[in-house]
Amino acid sequence: MKSPIFIDGNCRFCRFCAKVLRRMCGDKIQIEFQGSSLYQTYVLKYPDPLWEVDSIKIVQKDKVWVKSQAIERVLYLAPWYYQILRIFFLLPSRVLDKGYDFIAKNRLIWGKSVDACEL
Repeated sequence: MKSPIFIDGNCRFCRFCAKVLRRMCGDKIQIEFQGSSLYQTYVLKYPDPLWEVDSIKIVQKDKVWVKSQAIERVLYLAPWYYQILRIFFLLPSRVLDKGYDFIAKNRLIWGKSVDACEL
């Protein structure tokens, strides 16, 4: 079964990240943007306060993962040659989440987006 991954924005940077995830994991994942009907179904099916967090989300084994933990879960689905990236997850999740928040906060600058992110 494909693991659903929910991306929170629809700006150029968010679409680029979704494209990278598709290349990394292929048909093992299903990428949806928040606001889709599948997203609403999962929110109702798996009640969790983490749905309120503005972040990438992945649902695996009836649990919702966000921010750096979600990215770590995605890397488990990637082929062996991407597994070297998991070395970053030796850092404390608090530090990784701060890095995630920094990137999320500045994504419009890096994406040089003509179309603004909906967040």
